[in-house]
Amino acid sequence: MIVAVHPPDEECRPEIGNMTPEEPPTGLDLPGDIKQNVTPKQVPEAVQEVRNMTSEEIRELARKIYDSWYRSRTVELALEEANMTAAELPDDVSEEMKNTVQFEDIIRTWEIDPQNKRALIYASPELNEEHEKELSAVQGKQVGDWNFTIIWEPYVPAFVRRALEEANMTLDELPDEVKEEMEKTVQIGGVRRWELDPQNNQVIVYTYFSRDAEHEKEVKAAQGRQVDGWTFNIVQEHYVPEDVRKALKEANMTVDELPDEVKEEIENIARFMEIGGVRKWEFDPQNKQATIYVYSIPEKNNIDAVQGRQVNGWAFTVIHDLEYEKELEHLGAELMQFKKDHPELQISSFATSSEEIWVWVRNLTPENEALNGTVIHDRTVLIQWSPVDYALRMAREQVSMEPGTG
Repeated sequence: MIVAVHPPDEECRPEIGNMTPEEPPTGLDLPGDIKQNVTPKQVPEAVQEVRNMTSEEIRELARKIYDSWYRSRTVELALEEANMTAAELPDDVSEEMKNTVQFEDIIRTWEIDPQNKRALIYASPELNEEHEKELSAVQGKQVGDWNFTIIWEPYVPAFVRRALEEANMTLDELPDEVKEEMEKTVQIGGVRRWELDPQNNQVIVYTYFSRDAEHEKEVKAAQGRQVDGWTFNIVQEHYVPEDVRKALKEANMTVDELPDEVKEEIENIARFMEIGGVRKWEFDPQNKQATIYVYSIPEKNNIDAVQGRQVNGWAFTVIHDLEYEKELEHLGAELMQFKKDHPELQISSFATSSEEIWVWVRNLTPENEALNGTVIHDRTVLIQWSPVDYALRMAREQVSMEPGTG
């Protein structure tokens, strides 16, 4: 459970989201780990208000600012892997690479070969037919002395690639029909992990049970399917939160030792019951007792439905952790005072859990980056910066400073 700590006049910042090219840049979970320390000119308070532009126009301007950063960072990452610097790449080649980033939805990875002056782009054509046509126009393109080469390959999810690595296999060792079946199997949803057994020609797919009839129908259809000598086996599991797995480990238990009905009840509590924030779980296998420590209990809650519930010999107990609530209150006050005392850190807000403190900053600086990884009240500090939020702020400031807008 994450608790946000922020002043009453600020927007709560720990929300997570993704921005696609068609959406406004409002989220925080974004590609491109931009590390630049860019500080815009300070704007006088008297001209901070933006006039004569709609919010959508402001967002469009922010999108352009963000895109310029992101495309530059994509090129930088490819250069880093090739042990090159941006200065070593001709400007026209760098510009061509930035233009190609717009097809990122079908591009898996880049490779830059400075010795042969080649930019290799690995892409999956079936993901977007329109972008496939547009990216195909780049195939073999000569920019100065550099050549752009597109390597088309079937789409395989990242976790399938991890399964191949764990099985010491390459993608080429799998028959095309099996790879195609993998693509179809991914669509059933809820897949937790994959395993490949090349010795017995098995694809093992671990997924969660679902209360959705259509999902279960898809699982049943995929179970035991034979494709080019390979068998697909679907292993369904109950959803068990990470904090529950941790508590079971502390009790010297495994998930498999819990009856299915108990695992189902844990899932029901974790996903559907309003009981407030869960600080931790405890399991007593000798007395078959599951204890849940909660805080910040909402006025309308389901605690009475959980308290004392008996499931297959196991009893569930809910404990209101008042000490933890006081600790969070004290920590929140300390963090807000810390923010007030250190304006140079450019802190906008905080979010805390029992193990971590996320610190959102308006701009990365050497001072606030130095906080990353430090420990406060037994919690690791993680510095977070949203380039999209920063782009929005720069867009507003840019418009505010234009003649006739103040």
